[in-house]
Amino acid sequence: MKAANAQSVLIFFLLFAALIFPAAFAADITITSDKTDYYFGLGEAANMALPVSNTYGHDVDGTLQFTTTEQLQNSGTVMTSTKNRVYTTTIPAGNWLLNISAGTSSVPKTMKIDVAFQYTDSSAVQVTLPEIIVHFVQDPSSSSNSQGSSVTSTSGAASSGFGSSSVQIVQQSASVQQQAGRDSGMSQSSSSDLQNNQMSQDTSALKTQLQQEAAQKQQTQNDFALNLSADPLVRQVNETLAADGFTRQSVNANPTSSTDGSFAMSYQNAAGDQIAVQGTMTGGIVPSLTEQSAAALNVTAPLTANATYRSYTDELAGKGYQRNQTIVNQTLSGATVNVTYLSEQGKPAYVNATVEQGNVTQVSLAIDQTEMNYLLVGLVIALIILLAFCGWVIYRRKARQKIVPKAAAPPRPAPVPLDYKKEALRLLAEAEAAFAREEYRDAYGLAGRAARVFLSYEHGDRRELTNAELGPVLAASGNREESGAVLALLERCSDVEFAKGFPQTGEFEAMVKKIRGMVTSG
Repeated sequence: MKAANAQSVLIFFLLFAALIFPAAFAADITITSDKTDYYFGLGEAANMALPVSNTYGHDVDGTLQFTTTEQLQNSGTVMTSTKNRVYTTTIPAGNWLLNISAGTSSVPKTMKIDVAFQYTDSSAVQVTLPEIIVHFVQDPSSSSNSQGSSVTSTSGAASSGFGSSSVQIVQQSASVQQQAGRDSGMSQSSSSDLQNNQMSQDTSALKTQLQQEAAQKQQTQNDFALNLSADPLVRQVNETLAADGFTRQSVNANPTSSTDGSFAMSYQNAAGDQIAVQGTMTGGIVPSLTEQSAAALNVTAPLTANATYRSYTDELAGKGYQRNQTIVNQTLSGATVNVTYLSEQGKPAYVNATVEQGNVTQVSLAIDQTEMNYLLVGLVIALIILLAFCGWVIYRRKARQKIVPKAAAPPRPAPVPLDYKKEALRLLAEAEAAFAREEYRDAYGLAGRAARVFLSYEHGDRRELTNAELGPVLAASGNREESGAVLALLERCSDVEFAKGFPQTGEFEAMVKKIRGMVTSG
């Protein structure tokens, strides 16, 4: 009887454990804006970074639509200018930042922005971000308290396909109240003629203004394109991809001036394989380019010939891994390479390498060993609960017996409180030392931990929190914009630590400086 009861208890706990572990999670893409209204100063570039979450576990190719709408009004005439830009892009797996720009303005004005991403899963899927508004004002700091709450959009069924890029100008007539106290000698017809003449003049002026703005933007686009085609790094990448059989298909530029702005280029070979190239021009120079592809992209000749790299690729092939994605961060002096592989079970592996002046200076292999066996976890939980139950039964039986009380244990000394600022500075020093030894992943990990220790004790409950747990804590502590910047820094540290991003010297130094400033001024 006792054995039967024990078996029934075990089955009950196994069923309970199975219920608390879902078998699968729905995958989707989410685009977020941390506010509905953005304020920029006159002449300032309206650049925005929208957090994107891709839970599919792989990159998703699709089409991005970026639409801006603005109005110009003068004495009874309203003209609406709508610009629709459509281009192909790839959303990487995990967390990512989608960078968009609404340009600049030398005069106060308001612009509406719509962002949508459309892709194909089992059917057409679309993510449409609720409308956000950009304000160009004289003093953006005075509007910091009226920027609205965050908005989020998740994947849903697509209503229709995107069209091509276009610019549309619509003219409307606004009603104007008749002026009181007109001269008695002015006839109704002459008043109407004057009003129509005024509207014609206003319309002509608005059209001229829009034409001048369009011509200036087109000239900026042309000059930016010329500087881009003449850049040594862009020419080098174009020649290398051409030698590998890839032809440039499109160029999407988003300049803020003739020498500054971001751009994206797509390439394709005869087999249909595609490569996306992205970069930013600053002062007429493109310092680096990022090449991203699901194809077997050439990872530079020196790396292909490297014995260690070949041994890693052979090892992964022998274990059943398939090449999934290649990301190359290219400069004139060298490149950093990240090649992602996936096993038949979807478990990732990463081959990272650095090439400088034609020499391979670093090659590493990282295999994700994380694997969840839900049945095993359920059995372990059931066993723990069963042991706890048995312990409770034994305790109750012993409690009925007369037990000689033991001498009370001496009190423990009170724990020494952690000097979290000192600890954060110590971790920063270790991070800088690791970066100097070219142990970049450890360096970024230590820097991120230093920031988490300080922020957890400064704003949290005096225990070290994760990046996700710090989000609401920082949001409740004060400046939302500063909180977003700190969370972006922490995510960047995690990306490099877990081989999802590439280290950069200037960026790391800026991160350490920002974290140390928070600790010493906090």
